[in-house]
Amino acid sequence: MTTPPQITVYGRPACSRCHTTTAHLKRLGLPYTYRDVTTDEAAYDAVAVLGYQELPVVTVGDMHWSGYRHEKIKQLAEIHAAAPDVAGLEPAAEEFLADGDAA
Repeated sequence: MTTPPQITVYGRPACSRCHTTTAHLKRLGLPYTYRDVTTDEAAYDAVAVLGYQELPVVTVGDMHWSGYRHEKIKQLAEIHAAAPDVAGLEPAAEEFLADGDAA
């Protein structure tokens, strides 16, 4: 079973590209984690390790890029749509197993 990859956006306040990126992710219903590089030293270090000097930096599994990238976000939406919704699988499996015990 596959799940959509974790999306992390590294940005800073008053960054128009950061805002545009997160707004686009929200509009498409893509879950993401936002990390402010001005207040989160580990976030700052993560961006530095990747070698980027432009924000936002978006990481998705092994993929990453900097700047606002409409086409990349569109690809993420396609990946997210193709991944199954696993949230209800565990309760469904428990119910199935419970029904099996009754038989």
